[in-house]
Amino acid sequence: MTFGELLERHEREIFAYVLRLTGNRAEADDLFQETFLAAFRAWPPPRAGNERAWLYKIATNKAIDRVRQTRRVVPLGDLRLAAPERDGVTLSDLATAVRALPTGQRAAFVLRKVEGRPYAEIADTLGCSEEAARSRVAEAMKKLKEAMR
Repeated sequence: MTFGELLERHEREIFAYVLRLTGNRAEADDLFQETFLAAFRAWPPPRAGNERAWLYKIATNKAIDRVRQTRRVVPLGDLRLAAPERDGVTLSDLATAVRALPTGQRAAFVLRKVEGRPYAEIADTLGCSEEAARSRVAEAMKKLKEAMR
């Protein structure tokens, strides 16, 4: 696989992911470009056949770096979840609660509950064990449920 094929195959899903993380098109554009620039500089991927997880890992790390640099939480105002409004809880309330999650839990939550990624891919993306990925998603869900009370 060439770098051009990698870009063509994964650009839309990586852009959608960083847009969900940032909630802002301009920031997503920057993060998307930083992700593929870093991928280009590190080409070829460490393991052939695992390019998607490698790109997600780069994008997640770039988002975490950006948070560290700006010392603020990555906004998720544009988060779209298939969750009906009920009991007075709106999508905006949920997005605010997700925004308050620690970066690692937020990334795990978005990858699992929004992107529908398997735990093995989440673990590879976040550089942790599958058990840790499950734990991060579970903790995020627990915190979100508490926030939605």
